[in-house]
Amino acid sequence: METIYDLAEQYADRLIESADFKKLVELKTYIKTNLRNTIVAFKTAEAKYLEVKEYGKYHPDLKKYQTEFINLKTKLYKNPYVMEYKELERKLQSKLDSDLNDLKKSVSNKFKLSFF
Repeated sequence: METIYDLAEQYADRLIESADFKKLVELKTYIKTNLRNTIVAFKTAEAKYLEVKEYGKYHPDLKKYQTEFINLKTKLYKNPYVMEYKELERKLQSKLDSDLNDLKKSVSNKFKLSFF
């Protein structure tokens, strides 16, 4: 008899072995190694912008840091590898959400819920 843990492990194994998950891992490795400078520049600009933003519109360089942050964010997120990664991430999350909802529906009909 299979336990819930066995079924969960089988599900995880199937997910990890899927082509989408393998591609996601491959893209993540590529992004971490080949877009390192772009990511560092983006994170630096984000930190500067958030620091300046605390002072609000009265900071003299707010617009400059805001523009720099937006430009670097756009450059990073418009990269084809990042775009493909984000799309696969959404696809896998949607599948997980759908499977979880199916599981909730099948389990909730089997048990009567009572409080106290």
